[in-house]
Amino acid sequence: MLFIQIILPVFLIILAGFALEKFSRLDFRTLTQVSLFLFSPALVFSALMKQELHSGLAGRLFLFMLLYTAILWAVSVVLARLFRFTGETAGALSLSTVVMNCGNFGLPLAYFAYGESGLEISILTFVFFTIPLGTLAIVIAQGGKAPLGKALSNAFKIPIFHAVVLALLLKGTAIDLPRFLLQPVDLLGQAAIPVMLVLLGMQLARTRFQNTPGFLSLATLLRLALAPLVAWLLTRALGIQGMAQGVIILQTSTPSAVLPLLYSLRFGTRPDLVASSILVTTLASTVSLTILLYLLL
Repeated sequence: MLFIQIILPVFLIILAGFALEKFSRLDFRTLTQVSLFLFSPALVFSALMKQELHSGLAGRLFLFMLLYTAILWAVSVVLARLFRFTGETAGALSLSTVVMNCGNFGLPLAYFAYGESGLEISILTFVFFTIPLGTLAIVIAQGGKAPLGKALSNAFKIPIFHAVVLALLLKGTAIDLPRFLLQPVDLLGQAAIPVMLVLLGMQLARTRFQNTPGFLSLATLLRLALAPLVAWLLTRALGIQGMAQGVIILQTSTPSAVLPLLYSLRFGTRPDLVASSILVTTLASTVSLTILLYLLL
C-alpha cells in the first residue's frame, strides 16, 4: 500500500516526463531554467511565508547537512582508494553518492508521504542541501582544482537562496504581504513539484546506460543503503525526532542528484558513470524507499 500511495504517484509523473522526452523532444534547457528561476523559488518563498519557522530545528538541520555530506564524501574517497579507482572514476563515485536528489525527487516524495505538515521541513532540507550541490559538487567535478570562493559565489547566485533570504527578512520584520501578491506566488510554487518530476523523467530519457556492474553496485549501496543509516544515526545524535526526523531521512535517502551530471559533462569527470548511477539508483529506489517508508511510517 505504501508503494501504491506514495512511491507509484512519483514514478508515474517521472514516466510521463520520460515519454514526453522520447516522443516530443521539447527544449529541456528552457524548461529547466523556468523551474530553477521561477517555480522552485516561488515554492520555497510561499512555503516559508506560510509556515512557522523554528530556529532550533533549522540550526540542527544545517549541522546535519554538514556532517552528513562530510561523512559520505569521506566514505566515497576511502572506498575509491580501496577499489583503486582512477581520479576521474573516484570523482564520479563521489558525485553519484554524496549529493542526492532531494529537490526533484525528494520534495514530491516528502509531500506525498507527510503532506502539508512536512512541507516546511522538506523545504529547509532542500535549501540547505543546495549548498553542497552548488559548491562541493563543482569542486569534485573539477578534481579539487576549483577555486572555492568562486564555487561559493556561484551557489549564492541560485534564485532559491534569494527566495529564502527575502522570506526570512519578511518573517523577521513581521511584514505581511497583501493577498494579491502571495496568491500568484503560491500558484507558481504549486507548479514546481510536478515540473521537477517531469524534468527528471526527461533527463532519464536522455541517459545512456554504462555497463559497469562493480562501480554501479558500490554507488547504489552507498546512496540507497548507507545514506539512510547515516541519516538515522545523525538525526538521533542531534536530537531530531518525530515527523522532522522522518522527512529528513526520507529526503536524504533519495537517488543520485541530476545536477552533478551537468558538472561531470562540463569537466569530463566520467559523465557516463554518473548518468548510469542516476538511472540505476532511481530505478532501485522503488524498493529501497518502499522499505524505508514502511520503517518510518
